[in-house]
Amino acid sequence: MANQTLSSYNSPNINGIDAGVIIANTVMSNIYQAEIEKGGRGVTQEYTNDTTCAQIRVIRPLPLKIEARQLGAAINGGNFSAFTEQVGTDAYGINIITVIDDNVDIADVNLDMIPVDILSKYVENISDKVVLNMNAIKIAARAYTCFSAEQVDSTKAYVVEFTAGTDKVLDKIIETNGKLNKGDKDNGVSAFPMKDRIGLVNSDQYASLLTSAGVFQLGGANFVYQMLAKGALSPDAKAPELLDDGYLGDIANVPYHFVSDLVMETACKYLGFPTNTFDSVLAHIASAHGNLFGLAANNSVKTIDNPNGQGIRLQPKYRMGCACIMPKSAAWLVKKGSWVNPYDLKEIFSSGVTWSYKAPGSRNKLVAKLTPHSTTAGHFTPSLAKLVRQNDGTDTEVAMTSGFSAAWVEVTDYVDSIEGFLAAYNAVSANKGTLASTDFGADYTFTNVGSSEKVCMLVVDTDGTVAICNATSHA
Repeated sequence: MANQTLSSYNSPNINGIDAGVIIANTVMSNIYQAEIEKGGRGVTQEYTNDTTCAQIRVIRPLPLKIEARQLGAAINGGNFSAFTEQVGTDAYGINIITVIDDNVDIADVNLDMIPVDILSKYVENISDKVVLNMNAIKIAARAYTCFSAEQVDSTKAYVVEFTAGTDKVLDKIIETNGKLNKGDKDNGVSAFPMKDRIGLVNSDQYASLLTSAGVFQLGGANFVYQMLAKGALSPDAKAPELLDDGYLGDIANVPYHFVSDLVMETACKYLGFPTNTFDSVLAHIASAHGNLFGLAANNSVKTIDNPNGQGIRLQPKYRMGCACIMPKSAAWLVKKGSWVNPYDLKEIFSSGVTWSYKAPGSRNKLVAKLTPHSTTAGHFTPSLAKLVRQNDGTDTEVAMTSGFSAAWVEVTDYVDSIEGFLAAYNAVSANKGTLASTDFGADYTFTNVGSSEKVCMLVVDTDGTVAICNATSHA
């Protein structure tokens, strides 16, 4: 951090005279949403105080293959069955290797100058960050499992499409929930239990659920007035507090909860995708039977004397992990016409990429650029850089020259999302192509791209981290 000598405090000035400033004895809190999925709803959670372990194991007995038989029949009709079943189990490991343990230093000289309890606010801030990541990793894990399976075979996951202006939100929510009644026969589930389901509604869809296309289509003025007054989805539900667990009310015996944009954006970061990747997902319903979460945490944030001088150091240590073990344990409601499965990228990048979900702090933060040639239409210089954090907290771009792949497509308008890129790339007669890392850093000719035409480029790192950029060809 640059040295500063009593830099300007921006005091108010009235008619050329500096006015006084009083520092309030309170401080504004950062506001995060509390834990959404808990209590066996949507996810099965295991906890431990042992922060040295790397995995929590969950055992599931395998379903038996017993079939009813008929006495006296030519096939297996004897007094005793001809078959003996052998029991077995599956062991699912929840890798709790996502760690929150950055040290937080607070110098005495800072504490002396601020007449508020800044320490408690930073302890609260650490806790908020932990809960934000708990919410996000649960969604990221099931998105990865479900949409990866759907990309391979659409029958292996439950995805329901919603047509704006035609379909009613409530009808589609109930249809999506009904998909879980079909179970997951490949994993021995005839139907997912009702009692462990949770519905998660993206922030943009909450208002739609309260309109005439949502719960208010049910009729019954008294019930409607009660719900309208509280902003709830069911008459008996309390008035929602979106910053708590976001509970909105019950529909068809399933509790629905609001999910903030920040949670969804953080889930995208776990997947390595742009933060708008799930803007076309309206809601999803999940069963705890196929979703596992583990958290290992100390009893409190450790506080020690700061080794750099007078002050304190906060030392959190949280380890967490999540796994969706059944692709059909969640059903998704998406916007028809705009939703594109992001894992359709596998059809372009068929090798060299290991798709996964992992902590955002362990992914490269990528900046992709297309620089148009100054005089020649259709010529660009592609480049890719990663952002490297410096000691003063700033980020520096460091060029990447290997270990990634790229594709491009000519577009009518700039796009900033995976679904926008794929929609253009997969369009009939699209002008498109792929790039190797060796094509970066030098002039490259984009085939059939003319004067003032636009190009979108998507770059993928080896771990599935995505960066998108656009540029317009020289006129």
